[in-house]
Amino acid sequence: MSLYDQRFVLFSGKGGVGKTVISSAFALSCARRGERTLLMELNVNDKVSSFFGSSRVGTDITEVDENLFAVNVTPQAALREYGIMILKVKLIYKAVFENRIIDSFLRSIPGLNDLLMLGKAYFHATERNADGSYVWDKVVVDAPATGHGLFFLQIPSVITGFIRSGHMFEEAERIQALLKDTSQTSINLVTLPEEMPVNETLMMQKELKSRMGLEVGAFIGNAIYPVIFSEKERAWIEKMREAYESGDAETNPDSEEYDATPGLLDAAAFRSQRVEMQQEYMKRLEDEVDKPLYKIPFHFSTRLTFQGIAKIADELDAQITADDESAKRSAS
Repeated sequence: MSLYDQRFVLFSGKGGVGKTVISSAFALSCARRGERTLLMELNVNDKVSSFFGSSRVGTDITEVDENLFAVNVTPQAALREYGIMILKVKLIYKAVFENRIIDSFLRSIPGLNDLLMLGKAYFHATERNADGSYVWDKVVVDAPATGHGLFFLQIPSVITGFIRSGHMFEEAERIQALLKDTSQTSINLVTLPEEMPVNETLMMQKELKSRMGLEVGAFIGNAIYPVIFSEKERAWIEKMREAYESGDAETNPDSEEYDATPGLLDAAAFRSQRVEMQQEYMKRLEDEVDKPLYKIPFHFSTRLTFQGIAKIADELDAQITADDESAKRSAS
């Protein structure tokens, strides 16, 4: 299925691979398609507001662009919202959940914080208006990084494994059913074209399937250097580097160009080697996975702004749309 067909879309991956950037760009692409989209950060230092130039994104839902809203979920806020929803009265919530003994007990429950945040995401993914329509056309979750991400997605099955009845059991069961429903949910992995991120990505795919029965929807290779030199140009660069190293280059040693040229040739060679290395890791992904693989170019800027996010959104949209059209042609 297309990423645009599913309503509950999560992104995970090794820390530092840019999953928040990809989550934000994908959410923007959905909003630009006219879908009312909620982008969810989970108990992190807010980055989304800097991407969209909005006010700080906190625990209250904030509009950051047309059709696009964001929220930064914390366990405390999720528990408060959940408690009031169940107990109906704010005063009763305070008496129960803000009690020191109850608070200590709740803090001792393993995985409760993750269940609360995942439960909050589930609530918005299934939230409906009075007329039965969904409140949100798309809920996009910037999920935790690989190790924590595996535990985060596994927590519903852990809960149902040691609790056999009650409200928490039923809630975990509903969340687990949604995560496994590939008609509504897509779990996507973001990676850099480097050894450790690719290894972790393949490991996470295997763990999701074998331990939780969860399928990966798509892979996103981020920060890929574009090819700028042809094979003929790369051969010329190496030839010139050898010439300068051997002292055979026919250049005036006193000129500024002479001082600069070896450095430029080294930079060009490094860039070519980097591209070649990245291509090898992307080829490995292509060979080992049977899901869509989207490739996002490296954006050479000191700080990612809205323009950068918008450009990545356009790149994702173009690749997903092309993939969808190709699938339709194959089906017909």
